[in-house]
Amino acid sequence: METRIQKTLKQWCPKAFVEDAVTEGKSDYEILEQFARYTLSLIQDNKVSVKEPFKIVNMLYQNGSLHDKNAIENEFFSTIIKEESPGSLKSHLKLMPENLKKIYLKTILEN
Repeated sequence: METRIQKTLKQWCPKAFVEDAVTEGKSDYEILEQFARYTLSLIQDNKVSVKEPFKIVNMLYQNGSLHDKNAIENEFFSTIIKEESPGSLKSHLKLMPENLKKIYLKTILEN
């Protein structure tokens, strides 16, 4: 059965799951990691729609359960953080809604 995270991400951003068409049976954590890799590819390619994934994640986070919030922090943000550098932090923060910036910085400090 699809969870709220899986259903939302697949409906709002189906392009993120084109390469790996097999999403059935994947956990929220695996789906979020895949979505983070897609988001990073948008950032690297300097796509116009790069803010959209962060808006979707913000919506999921703000209205999500504790499980949803933990999954977003542990997989989506952790995957983004792995690619972070002092020079990219400022540009990444500009892409995020205000509420998400605080959570992202908290996740960086905790890791």
